[in-house]
Amino acid sequence: MKKTLTLLTVLLLAFLYFQREQSANLDEPFVGAKAAIVVDAETNKILYELNSKEAMAIASMSKMMTQYIVLDAINRGDIQWDTLYHPSAAVFQKTDQPALVTLGMSSSGAYTVKELFTAMTVISANDAAIALAEMVSGSEEAFVDVMNAQAEEFGLQSAHFINATGLDEGETNMASARDVAALAQILIKDHPEVLDYTKMTDFTTSEGIRRWNTNAMLPGMPSAMKGMDGLKTGYTEEAGSCFASTGIFDGRRIITVVMGASEERNQTNPSRFDVTRQLLDEYALN
Repeated sequence: MKKTLTLLTVLLLAFLYFQREQSANLDEPFVGAKAAIVVDAETNKILYELNSKEAMAIASMSKMMTQYIVLDAINRGDIQWDTLYHPSAAVFQKTDQPALVTLGMSSSGAYTVKELFTAMTVISANDAAIALAEMVSGSEEAFVDVMNAQAEEFGLQSAHFINATGLDEGETNMASARDVAALAQILIKDHPEVLDYTKMTDFTTSEGIRRWNTNAMLPGMPSAMKGMDGLKTGYTEEAGSCFASTGIFDGRRIITVVMGASEERNQTNPSRFDVTRQLLDEYALN
């Protein structure tokens, strides 16, 4: 059954990928991003795209693939939500830079899959992503092999992963806006439970610390937009500011991807959210 669903997903992706471009939209460059796309997830219709086939750094939008593989592992019973993780030396070595977003694990602590998955999804915790990769595949390096195999199975045209986080490490994770949109669509279709986590405005860690979602467009957040329920932000120096969004608007699930937004990190009213709002207003809302 799952192979049949996967085949259908790949066929849908092929339709999305090779669909005729909307020339009227492409004639006018969209200010504020290097690439963008708007997709009706119900019909696979591309409502707008800009440089959507060009492979670019995708930063923490990479974690959508990590989410997919972890949720697959949970569904198979390889790990459970309450399985405990004891931090390895590698997870600290790879996330020892003060500027990196982390859950802030203790070397003597133990953390459930649920807390790690929530931290990776809500605050984009890089140590949590690496920890989950280790739990699923034994090491982040082995997990990356699974990521690339999964990307090939999905038919992603330009996606290539070197880590589970999206961090720049000399090389960096790459994909086109079309690939990111397709990945988002497949993730939601195969694992709709991911939305239970992406729509959380905040969560409290096992140490009692309240942490807030990086998606400022969720209801109740500073740049709130009614209907928004995900999906994943990203930022690195190479990628710039990125955002893959999803929500129900006018009764339709819409997916947008904004890559390389021209903003400074931690800027008030970040332009990736402004660009996303404008895309939704102009191409998805009646």
